[in-house]
Amino acid sequence: MLTKYKNGLSSADLKLIAVITMLIDHIGAILIEGYLMQSGFMPYGAFTASHDMPGYGLAIRLYYIDILLRLTGRTAFPLFAFMIVQGFMHTHSRKAYLIRLLLFALISQIPFHLAASLTVMDSANVLFTLTLGLICIWGFELIREKLSGSSFVIPLAVIVVFCCCAASWYIDSDYSQYGVLSIMTFYLFRKQPVQGAVAACTMLMVSNPYYEFAAFLSVFLISRYNGEKGEQHFGKYFFYIFYPVHLLILYGAVKLILKI
Repeated sequence: MLTKYKNGLSSADLKLIAVITMLIDHIGAILIEGYLMQSGFMPYGAFTASHDMPGYGLAIRLYYIDILLRLTGRTAFPLFAFMIVQGFMHTHSRKAYLIRLLLFALISQIPFHLAASLTVMDSANVLFTLTLGLICIWGFELIREKLSGSSFVIPLAVIVVFCCCAASWYIDSDYSQYGVLSIMTFYLFRKQPVQGAVAACTMLMVSNPYYEFAAFLSVFLISRYNGEKGEQHFGKYFFYIFYPVHLLILYGAVKLILKI
């Protein structure tokens, strides 16, 4: 159960909300869009079905539901990006945190690829973006600490950010360079989380203004952050396990529906 509103939202609460909104988003992106695309209603990622196509009525209703689900899901990534920074600042071992993210990014890629094969998506999963964002802020902090006062701080920091963004762009990870930059933004505003959330969501809007405006709901949620770890919902590794498993389940559901 979420922390009572008057006490704010803990880190565990925000993670749970992020997982739920991510699931809502993927029900739209994989289950509904996967079905519509595989059935010929959205062959190129856009709804192009004509009124005389069999099943048009159901398809158009599913399409409108999908829009609502995808808009709801825009809340997830800013929350994950925010929690990456919080995790970086409070974890007992940054190295273990990084290894864990990278390991599950690799594990999740096959499930993500299967799910993405149902749609027009063809990229690396979002855990790679979160991993590169973590590398980015860690590298930035190391340069700032080790070379404090040096004239090389700014150029080297820019190089680190550029390399992480370029890597995300090259592997075409989910949210790509905009995701890495949003994590960097949360880090720079780590003492001003609300301002950081506004700046990060503005950054994400550049990638897709038609949908990402809905990400600003995360600003309100982050404004309720109480700075506490909170009680872990379903265990420490719940999200890491849930991510690849739910992708496989949604992929299997579409395949099953298409055979019925």
